[in-house]
Amino acid sequence: MKPLHVIFLFSLILRLSFVFIGYHGDLNNQISWGIEVYENGILNFYERDSWQYSAPNQPPLTILMLGGLVFLWNFFKDTFWYLNNSFGFFPSTIIWFWEDKGMVLLMKLPSIIADIAIGAIIYKYLIFKNFSRRKALLICFVWLLNPVIWYNSSVWGQTDSVVNLLGILSVFTLLQKRITIAFLFYTLSVLFKGSLLYFAPVLFIVAIFQKHKIFYWLRSLFVCAFVVLLTCVWFYPKIDVFIWFLRIYTQRFIPGEIGYLSANAFNFWWIVDSGETLDSITYFGLPARIWGFVIPFWAVIYFMYKLKNDFSDKKLFSALAVISFTVFLFMTRIHERYLYPFFPYATLLLVFIPKIWILYFLVSAVHLLNLYHLFWSPSLPFLENVLSNYHFKLILSFANILLYVFVFKSVTKQKV
Repeated sequence: MKPLHVIFLFSLILRLSFVFIGYHGDLNNQISWGIEVYENGILNFYERDSWQYSAPNQPPLTILMLGGLVFLWNFFKDTFWYLNNSFGFFPSTIIWFWEDKGMVLLMKLPSIIADIAIGAIIYKYLIFKNFSRRKALLICFVWLLNPVIWYNSSVWGQTDSVVNLLGILSVFTLLQKRITIAFLFYTLSVLFKGSLLYFAPVLFIVAIFQKHKIFYWLRSLFVCAFVVLLTCVWFYPKIDVFIWFLRIYTQRFIPGEIGYLSANAFNFWWIVDSGETLDSITYFGLPARIWGFVIPFWAVIYFMYKLKNDFSDKKLFSALAVISFTVFLFMTRIHERYLYPFFPYATLLLVFIPKIWILYFLVSAVHLLNLYHLFWSPSLPFLENVLSNYHFKLILSFANILLYVFVFKSVTKQKV
């Protein structure tokens, strides 16, 4: 078996072995939304007002995926029962396992697959760029074995890896100057989750620098609009479907459910006030929500300018990594998971900027502690006690800001 296949197989086994270690309450939401689609259909899904846990706050593509997973669970359940009733040798334990744990496995499986797919894309990119096979295997291994990656998908069951898979496909196809495919993948990522909205100006300016003909811009716009229509029309089959999509995105998906300064992210706002303070609070005459956009806005502008004057793959990866870190640290309402977009591009930068290896592992370590905080899975009493200490969490928040400064300096002082 080839080393690459061994890495992928080991990564898959590792992730599957942790699937049933933890059960986060977010899975209740995902399962209930999927069941609602399966039992009552898609039409007017977001307009319903009776929800077992919480109203849906994820875009249509996520809801369609969840509905599909519930369909698969029922399909396999019925199939297993049929086989059990038809053939005496069919093991009944499979039925009990599936009814007890099958839904959790299915809900986490897309994220696990996306993790490994991102690793495959990283490997393929490095080989395409003529890096040695050994170095490509190492970087792929680092990505797949990084605990912050598999903890997010396998233990928590979040879908950050899925939206970032679509995002990295958008980035790499854009680097190949395939603007229509790139915009298609980016549109799919937005239809799945809004985590990468702040990438839009950077990717847009890169496309402008590539000087595509107007035909390709128009074709890209048409394809993206068609994909939005094809996805949303099942939920809202009316002529103003685009206005409907924009409305629910800006009023439901982007604001989220938690309007605090920090939603358990060890960032700048945690230092300001780690309590349940709403970001409508004003500082120097402006709401914190507005202040939270200031530094990320200037980071986007800065990197757009840098890319205009000195473009390379490395510069683009640097921009996306640092902007992701900036958003995590300085925007309000940020969850602990929202540093995920930093890691695909920071992992790639390990081959371009070797001196950031230590920073990479330190950021990963602090982020892993942040992910564990409040989830407490698996139960580690000593670590729970340490992370329950206010001053320790404050230290981690300051550490994140210090690491950000070093990362920023390391990636912006590099030559092409």
